[in-house]
Amino acid sequence: MHFDDPKLFAIMALINNEISAGDAMSQLFIEQLLDLACLQLLRAHSAAPIPFAPEPRRGLTSWQVKRVTTYMRENFAEDIRLQELADLVNLSRFHFCTAFRIATGKTPHGWLTGQRIACAKTLLGDRTLRIIDIALLVGYETPSAFAASFRKVAGLTPSEFRRRL
Repeated sequence: MHFDDPKLFAIMALINNEISAGDAMSQLFIEQLLDLACLQLLRAHSAAPIPFAPEPRRGLTSWQVKRVTTYMRENFAEDIRLQELADLVNLSRFHFCTAFRIATGKTPHGWLTGQRIACAKTLLGDRTLRIIDIALLVGYETPSAFAASFRKVAGLTPSEFRRRL
């Protein structure tokens, strides 16, 4: 079977990149990308129209945000799965992602990345810790994945950030 769908191709390329990165954060991002790929397949290749499912009018309630963000803060160095987060508040993965984004302004992956990088910034102040050790402490399995995420969020590499402290 052959699909000539540039959007699906782009999603699959992102999935491939994340699989290659192989860090703990990749799993959550891959799950979100797989959901997106399924929706794109349905949209582009289904003979039947996709039933309209309106976006929830509200995001998560305050107790739901607190439960999920507390869990992510306490376990941010672990491999957190999207289904785990959705189960905490009894929602489907898709509904959870949408509601979380409405409530926080970020995707679960984006929020978790922010937490990891914030912790890394603090740890970089301790010059007895090597950057590779900090990467592992905050949930990255490779220094290159850590450096790429850090640069994307902070605008500097971890080494550059440390030098400016």
